[in-house]
Amino acid sequence: MEKTRSQYEKEKIMTLFKQMALALSLLIIIILGSVMAINYETAKEDMLESLYQTTVNNISSLTNKLSETGGEPAVITSIIDSEFDSGYYKRIKFISNDASFKYEQVDNDPIENVPEWFVNFADIHLKPVTADVTSGWNIIGTVTIEADTTIVYESLYQISRKLFYLFIIFVTVSLVLLNILLHYILKPLKRIQHQAEAILNNEFVIETKEPYTTEFKEVSHAMNAMVKKVEEIFNKANEAAKRNKELLYNDPVTKLYNRRYLMLRLPELLTLETKNQGGSILLVALNGADILNKQLGRKDADAFFAALAQNFIEECEDIEEKVIARVNGTEFTLMLPDCESYLSESIARSIFECFLDLADDHGVDTSVVYINIGIYRYRPGVSISDLLTRVDDALTKAKADERQHIYVYEEKNEKNALPKEQWRNILEESIEKNYFSLKFWPTMDVKTKTVNHKVMTFTIDDGKDKQFYYGDFIAPAINLGLVGKMYLVTLKDLLTKRHSELTGTICSIRLSNEFLKDSKAFEELSKLFYHYGKKLDFKLSFEVADSFAIHNTATVKGFVDLFKEYRYGFGINAFSGESNDFHYLKELNPEFIKADVSFLLDQTEESMNSLEVITKSLGIDLIATFVKDKQELETLQKLHIDKVQGPITDTF
Repeated sequence: MEKTRSQYEKEKIMTLFKQMALALSLLIIIILGSVMAINYETAKEDMLESLYQTTVNNISSLTNKLSETGGEPAVITSIIDSEFDSGYYKRIKFISNDASFKYEQVDNDPIENVPEWFVNFADIHLKPVTADVTSGWNIIGTVTIEADTTIVYESLYQISRKLFYLFIIFVTVSLVLLNILLHYILKPLKRIQHQAEAILNNEFVIETKEPYTTEFKEVSHAMNAMVKKVEEIFNKANEAAKRNKELLYNDPVTKLYNRRYLMLRLPELLTLETKNQGGSILLVALNGADILNKQLGRKDADAFFAALAQNFIEECEDIEEKVIARVNGTEFTLMLPDCESYLSESIARSIFECFLDLADDHGVDTSVVYINIGIYRYRPGVSISDLLTRVDDALTKAKADERQHIYVYEEKNEKNALPKEQWRNILEESIEKNYFSLKFWPTMDVKTKTVNHKVMTFTIDDGKDKQFYYGDFIAPAINLGLVGKMYLVTLKDLLTKRHSELTGTICSIRLSNEFLKDSKAFEELSKLFYHYGKKLDFKLSFEVADSFAIHNTATVKGFVDLFKEYRYGFGINAFSGESNDFHYLKELNPEFIKADVSFLLDQTEESMNSLEVITKSLGIDLIATFVKDKQELETLQKLHIDKVQGPITDTF
């Protein structure tokens, strides 16, 4: 599910910049090193040659002095000692012609001011110079001298130090200039690389700065053309999806949703995690529609309905996850999750008063044209058929009340429902002692018949009498403000304990809307990832509800960036096509979106084609949820959807 390389992987790759820098750096070092070596050898040869010539000159002078001694040993010894003490010689040796007298002076003292390693490295050897000593026409002996190399070692050592320092300076300056030059030359390539990474990440980035290098310029033009083409495909598919949605799910007059869309969304809306355990549904019926059409005419009557629909939207503005639909010509349904009865009744009264004002503005007689509103306050677990039956009963009773025109049917809490404080004790104890038990449900790839990833949920189980499903305690947890703590405990459990069933797989966690709204959630999640989330034997992925992502894109984007920092995946669940614009998918860049099988199978061929183009252009996998039987599975496969969740996975 991972789309781009990590920074660590990039660092291991030998990039063009690194290759050029390494090659040129080695070339510079070799050239400078060669120059320094040649300079050293030249200086060494010059010094040795100069010293040899000096030695030749000195032996001529010495033989002249020794020839005047007449072969007297004492005088010869005195002259040799005097010359040796001058410090220019390492060795002076005299042998008389008949070998009866020999005298030698040798300097074996170590060389000072020069390290031993350099002496061994330089390894200077001068050839001794030998000459005959004559007195008149007679040879009285031979003298051999060897010059002292100390001065050569000292000079070479000083020269070598200076050459080394110059070498370091030249290499450093050269490498710095090389780095600057390569960065300048390869700057267009860096921009092309960033553009390529953005394309890999399904981001549409156009490079506006044109490279001056011909080859780079052609590559940049080609990539820009490709990005524009993909973006154009996305935009066309987005517009097509928007048109198809309006045709399929919107009332042409009021622009509200129609009955078809309402019925698709009801299963999801009834299972929403809400603070108030359930919500309210309003059924608004207009009586006298035929009279209204005759009195105002078709065009003005449509404007009347559109104004009434706008009033519905304004009155329910603060209700999240709402669905307002025109279910037929004269009836409207307002599905308001997490809405208490007193609030729904207040909304109904405001709608009724606005209707009266609207009728007055159009000169409509409200004694013959009026509305009735039935309200049903439902609780978790109610079925769709019961929901619609009871709100219809409420409307019937509202019609019977000619004075109020509004009737509230409230479903009371179950008699065995736990009180608030008892739930507080259960949840706080579960958080403190971690009574949460993690469960994992598979998402299958039917094409390969393998598990694509596993979805995590959790229950409460203390091993004794406290056993609750997620749906039992999520509403009290929301009401008590404990959702954040609850999720952090379960996530820490997931990250710190070994779960053998997850090894080598991907684990996806659905994040509650309430958790994402928590102001401390981001910081706490960052700390959790920093301490525990770096070394896992499975991959992590997180899911966010589609409706929350649409209305809170900036918040979700912050979490997505955090997930990417740790190379975690991200996806969207409960996708219902609610948004009229799919650009939020481009911004959030999910790896997958999950949609109810009933929603997917309800789409027209044109709608599915548009959705497929959008997801493929963004590199998004489409996953069907709540798939129950093989018939649904076969239909999904015809739509090129191979990843599924639901009861069908038990058959694999």
